[in-house]
Amino acid sequence: MNKKVLIAIPFCLIGFHGTSQVTAQADCQQMSVPPVCQEGRRININNNSNNMSPPNLCARPGETIDVNVTPAGTTARIDGKSGGWPNGSGSSFTITAPATGTYDYNVTFEDGYCIDPRIIVRD
Repeated sequence: MNKKVLIAIPFCLIGFHGTSQVTAQADCQQMSVPPVCQEGRRININNNSNNMSPPNLCARPGETIDVNVTPAGTTARIDGKSGGWPNGSGSSFTITAPATGTYDYNVTFEDGYCIDPRIIVRD
């Protein structure tokens, strides 16, 4: 059999079936973020309701923040809007607060839906 035909077959299949579609959301749903941050060391993400709390968390530099995802066995991802902190993923994970500042980030749920809460790190 001609080797050129064997090489052309995968390209024909891609052309016939097309490539997979990216379904990730380009812009996340804006949350109503209260102007005053809530003290705490835990973020709760719920995949059933596509919600998380608190929407505006206060932290101190170097403080560890636990991220808990429910229901058990589901996962979520957080990504800093500027590509920096915070970031992490899984069913539960921890993040460590950096230097003081205001950090907007995205929470992406298992179904691809995402929202944009905030963490304020202050002394």
